[in-house]
Amino acid sequence: MMLMTVLLAGCATLATQEHMHRLSLAVRDDRTCQAHGWQYPQPRYVTCRMDLENARVYRDWMNLQLMHQPQYQPPYGPPPVYPYREAFRPLDRAHYHCRYVSENGKDYILCGEQPRK
Repeated sequence: MMLMTVLLAGCATLATQEHMHRLSLAVRDDRTCQAHGWQYPQPRYVTCRMDLENARVYRDWMNLQLMHQPQYQPPYGPPPVYPYREAFRPLDRAHYHCRYVSENGKDYILCGEQPRK
């Protein structure tokens, strides 16, 4: 029972940390886009936020691709077969939206790709 309590507390802490990280990214991205002179809800602002998030997603995707590559490359002959290849899928502008959110007395503009129906 004690182990279960510890595991649940760890999951709750992780979820809270992820949420706080998302809010800090939203603030940083908002400042970056505003520094370019764009304000929410202008379409160019939403595109700016999408471009910033898309760059992060692409960087993470590339890191995963590099992690799945074999460590040893033979000097001659064909490279080893790499079974895991998933093409990068950029964010879809038609499903990317931003919205105002107030939390703890602060206002945020959270943006993200909405699930396709």
